[in-house]
Amino acid sequence: MAYNGKHRRFNPFEDGVSRREMVVGSSLVVAGVALGTAGAMGTQTGQAASRNAAATSAAGGSRGREEQRKTAEAAPRAAESERASRGESRQPLREQRKKEEPEPRPEKSRPARRAKKASAVPIILSTGEWKARKPERKATVRSGPPKFIVIHHTTTDNVDDFSLSRAKWLARAIQNAHLKQGWGDTGQQFTISRGGHILEGRAGSLDAVRAGDMVVGTHVAGLNDFAVGIECEGMYSNVLPPRELRASLVRMCAWLCREYDLNPHKVIVPHRKFNPTDCCGRKFARTIPQLRRAVAKAL
Repeated sequence: MAYNGKHRRFNPFEDGVSRREMVVGSSLVVAGVALGTAGAMGTQTGQAASRNAAATSAAGGSRGREEQRKTAEAAPRAAESERASRGESRQPLREQRKKEEPEPRPEKSRPARRAKKASAVPIILSTGEWKARKPERKATVRSGPPKFIVIHHTTTDNVDDFSLSRAKWLARAIQNAHLKQGWGDTGQQFTISRGGHILEGRAGSLDAVRAGDMVVGTHVAGLNDFAVGIECEGMYSNVLPPRELRASLVRMCAWLCREYDLNPHKVIVPHRKFNPTDCCGRKFARTIPQLRRAVAKAL
């Protein structure tokens, strides 16, 4: 039948369905719809409940983290307040921890290094202090450091007099002997007595070392222009110098190496190395390597 555009009135009983059947069927349909609606609503309600629980849990976690942060921030303030109530310092904990940590050892200042250097300078009696004679001619000063520190012995008696007066007497005796030989003054630059007293030999030697220069002496043939000589009182072919002399010799050589910036292992040598002589004594000469090590340790 063609549709004419008009609404047709619906008669539910025109197909022979009884009113009772219709009522029962309708009731069943309504009940099914109701059950379906309830199920859908239950699902939606469950989903909403889950979302609400998740949101509540998230909000609770955020509030927990916020409370932890506030507690952590409040702890230092509380500790500072407690320290203030006890009259202690109000410095932050970070600064106090810095104070508790060991600080690196500072480098020695320049004045401290100068003080250490000054304390290492041995006591040396000048020619004026032991009343030397006036030299017969002016000493020659060579610019710059020497190449060698030459160790000698005086070949005099191994006396038991370790006094300062003995040391001064020795210095004058050596000068007189060297003047008689025509050397113009004491041959070596420095002398050490058996008692360990250090004395300037040739006039001007002490000032020259302090200036980084050297006075030319007369103590080692062929090398006087390049060597500083140290005379050790005594005779050491069969015995060693006394402890006092050896200790002063270490200090003296260390001072010379420091002032001239020399390597003790290369520059400290016995006289016999350069000239045909027993000086500074066979037994003493064998200990020169030990002297070099002691001087290096002292530097």
